[in-house]
This record gives sequence, structure tokens and C-alpha cells, in this order.
Amino acid sequence: MNIAVLMGGISAERNVSFASGKAVAEALQARGHKVIALDPAKGAAGLIDLATFQADAGKEPSAEELASFSPKSLVECVQSPHLQGIDTVFLALHGKYGEDGYIQALLDMHGIPYTGSRMLSSTIAMSKLASKRIFQSVGIPTPAFITLSSASIREKGVEYDLADELRSELGEGVVIKPDTEGSTVGITIVPNGNVDDIKRGIEEAAQWGEIILVEQFIEGRELTVAVLGDESLPIIEIRTDTGFYDYAHKYTKGRTEYICPAELPPDVEDFVSQLALSAHEALGCKAYSRVDFRLNDEFQAFCLEVNTLPGMTGTSLVPKAAAALGMDFGELCEKIIELS
Repeated sequence: MNIAVLMGGISAERNVSFASGKAVAEALQARGHKVIALDPAKGAAGLIDLATFQADAGKEPSAEELASFSPKSLVECVQSPHLQGIDTVFLALHGKYGEDGYIQALLDMHGIPYTGSRMLSSTIAMSKLASKRIFQSVGIPTPAFITLSSASIREKGVEYDLADELRSELGEGVVIKPDTEGSTVGITIVPNGNVDDIKRGIEEAAQWGEIILVEQFIEGRELTVAVLGDESLPIIEIRTDTGFYDYAHKYTKGRTEYICPAELPPDVEDFVSQLALSAHEALGCKAYSRVDFRLNDEFQAFCLEVNTLPGMTGTSLVPKAAAALGMDFGELCEKIIELS
């Protein structure tokens, strides 16, 4: 097949996307496909030399670098001659303008096939707020939450009364996150209810979008479930030395322990797997996704979010789950194309 891998992009997850895209492109080349790689942030000039390109997922892009890119470049990329004669686009983009329906809509309008969920599902899943409301409507447990306006926070600041109100509504432990970022960008966990930490967390999240979610912190274990087609893959438990699976732990080898399959009672394993499938279906996702959970000490599972374009790097979770079933990385990439 003639395959174009889109990687990089203009979100805060730009460097993670490069790592995902390079891994996917090389795996598909090894299986005999003709592959090109494009960075939509560079528009029609975004062709990448895979033989020399190096990706560093552990390095976050600067605000200045991200500000230099325009969403118009996505239009130029999709309209470029590079995508003529392509059988499919493998989307290895993450975050804003890559995972949120924008690039999917452009590819749809140009009649170019691509991997993963369609525009509407991508848009819904990218919004933690929209996803949680759908989870609630179909009976999928999700942590209690309160929303705040980033514009109001940036204008008026954060009063201590607000932090006290959040603690009284949600409990001492809270998680503060922007509505539409991934890879834990802008997220703060305050497990002990410290009001200064809550204030700082809200101010940080306000820099990353228009809506802030303040969510009840679920003490317990972190689980993730990959969905491939209409089946769930083995559950992975994520353990870190700090208890927080942040950007550094996600993309630095050796800083996180992954247990796959997770050590769970069979009935809990079955229930969490079914919840993952239900969340995937409730958002209308296609081909594959990764569904994240917290599991408390009473084995109650709470769905956090669905990732429609999960990471495909050497430390990523979907490839780890597939490997537990004996599926190598190249085979997984081909399966994603087939299901899409």
C-alpha cells in the first residue's frame, strides 16, 4: 500500500506525535509498504526524511515554537501533491488539530481514507467534559466534577473561597485538568486538599483552553484498556514511583512499571474490559482507542477518558497490550489500517 503517516502537528504533544509517527512509519516500511511522512505544521512543505529524522518524545515543545504554526497549514498539507495516489493516511497526530476532528474533517472533504475514529467521535472524545456527560448518560461510572471558565480565572484570579468550595463539593483530593489537552498537559493532582496547590493548579489549567475540569481524585490504581475493533486487549496497570503518570513518566523509559495483564480478580477484569468497550461504543469510536480508568480499593472502576489516537511510541500502552497477545508492532499497525 501507499501510506502517508501524518506526525508532528501544532499541539503541545508535537514531539510525542513525532515519536509515534516515526515508529509507525518504520514498522510499515519493514512490512513492505511504501511510506511517506508529513508534518502538517509545515503545510505542503512538510515532507520528512525518515532516514535521518530523530524524534524526542521526552522534550516538550516551547510555547514560542507552537505559536509559530498556523492551523491553515493543515489545509495546505491535505491539499498538497504528497497525498495524491495515497491509499490511506495513518494518523499519528495527538492533541489539538490532530485528535479533535479538524484533520479528520479535512481528509473526509478531500475523500482521503485515514485511520481511527471519524470527525464527530474524535471531537467528542477530545473534550473530557463532553465525554463525561455521555458516560453519565449511559451509566458508565466517572469521577464527580465541577467546571470552571478559564477566561474568568485569567481575568479575576483564584480566590481561596473557590478552593474551599471545590474541596467541600469534591473532597480533599482533586485533579485539575484542561478540557481538551492530552498527555497530562496542564494537569495537577492535589491529593491532600492543599488550597495553595489547588489555586496553582487552576491557574496552570487556565493556560491550556477555555474550560477547566476539577475532578474528584480517586485513590487507588491506574488502569488502561486498549480496544481493537470490537474486542478489548489485556488490561494494563500503570505504576510510578511518584504515583502520578505525568508527561515525564509517559515518555521516559524506565520510570514507569507496566503490569500486563493487570493482576485483577476475574470478575473485575471482565467488568473493566466491558466498561472500556461501552465507553468506546458510547462515543462512536472506530478501529481502536485506549480507555483510561481509576480503580479504588473496593474494586470500583471510574472511567476518565477515551483516547482516539493513543500513543504509538516505544513506551506506549496500546502496543504493549497487543504484544501481550503475541501481536507485534507492525502487525498492529496493519490491523489498525484494516479496521479503519
